Amino acid sequence: MGRKSKQKSCFACVELKRRCDKRFPSCSRCLDRDSICTYPPVPLSRQRPPLDFPDTTAVPDLGFGDVWTSSAFGSGMSSVALLGDASESALLDSALTTSLSCPSWLSSLTAPSSSTIVEPSTQLTPQIFGDLGWFLRPQAWTIAYGHHPPDVIPPVSVFSNFIRGLQDWLSRFVKKGHNPFIHRHLYSDLGYPQCIQDAYSACVISNAVNGDNDNIIDAICSTHITNLLNNQPASSSMSAGAISTMDHLARTQALLIHILLALFSSSIPRRARAESLISTIHTWSIQLWECASQDSAVNSPIPAIEGVDPVPGLYRAFILSESIRRTVLICNVATGVYNGFKGDTTESCGGDIQITTQAKFWEAPSSARWEIIARHTDPLFIYSLKGQALLESGVGAAQVDEFARHLFTVMLGMDKVETWVVRTGDEVSIVY
Repeated sequence: MGRKSKQKSCFACVELKRRCDKRFPSCSRCLDRDSICTYPPVPLSRQRPPLDFPDTTAVPDLGFGDVWTSSAFGSGMSSVALLGDASESALLDSALTTSLSCPSWLSSLTAPSSSTIVEPSTQLTPQIFGDLGWFLRPQAWTIAYGHHPPDVIPPVSVFSNFIRGLQDWLSRFVKKGHNPFIHRHLYSDLGYPQCIQDAYSACVISNAVNGDNDNIIDAICSTHITNLLNNQPASSSMSAGAISTMDHLARTQALLIHILLALFSSSIPRRARAESLISTIHTWSIQLWECASQDSAVNSPIPAIEGVDPVPGLYRAFILSESIRRTVLICNVATGVYNGFKGDTTESCGGDIQITTQAKFWEAPSSARWEIIARHTDPLFIYSLKGQALLESGVGAAQVDEFARHLFTVMLGMDKVETWVVRTGDEVSIVY
């Protein structure tokens, strides 16, 4: 008779205070809930041997909720350290201090303008090809800065299309529960926080607005925003670990949704309040990025433990990491587009961050499928303003994530992106 297993309950069962049958690789409750099941790192002889990660000997045991908690964050972007040594980073160009190109109307984000053009058969990011933890390396959280914005502002038609795209994404969130910046599994384990539920409700009722009900819809949405702001810790009490990375992300996504709904609504009072909250969303996105980049679970991964499958944890970490990256970008780009739409070009460039532009990674429905994709597909992990490299490398538009394609329409221009789409198969549309 075999000895009694010492396996502990999975994280999801512990969090929900439910009985766990401790089956591996997934307990029956997680299977019933269609949730990803992750166990504490206890060696089990009957599990499969640890996976062989190229060029790495450590993997994080990451998930949502308490598994990835904040260790520290400061009070502004100026205090965000450029994590990692840029000279050692395979993801950066030879120098970050070379001429960068950041649109003056864009409140966010620029990348090194120098780029090596590769042949279609060459990976754009060969140094991380097949590495399942590429997005957790310190250099993946490095911000690139620039100081040479171009003078040309995109035409109104480009801004209008970008705004329609954002509105389409909010409608998609209502219909499907996810969109290009809210992953389908982001809140699947612990449920949707109240602030996200309120933001969802605001999306639903905003779709039904008309001349007769606009006053009550304005009042309801205003109440949701007030509740969100009132439920946050006072800025003076924001210390290390005050709120978790997931809490940072949820509140930032919720406020972003409220602002997007209001900025582009016909209600003058809603637009006015949304404009007054632009500085708040910038502060929250800064704190979100800083919290994530300084998170001990990200920067200090634990060694791989024999018998424990690291892939589900890495898949969860990817979902959280990529959601953070996309949310921060949208916070900055959307408000920059709004200001540009009004003719305001005074916004300063706040630096650029890297995102996974290969569509298959975000679309992967499970950790198993994500692993297969990650082992055999270039993630196209680049700075958002380096989209030109994708266009010139022969990467097809359909291979690139919708989120990135939509950003490229304002960063590179509709005509250039449309030409790229047509010349690489004409399988997708960039017009909303």
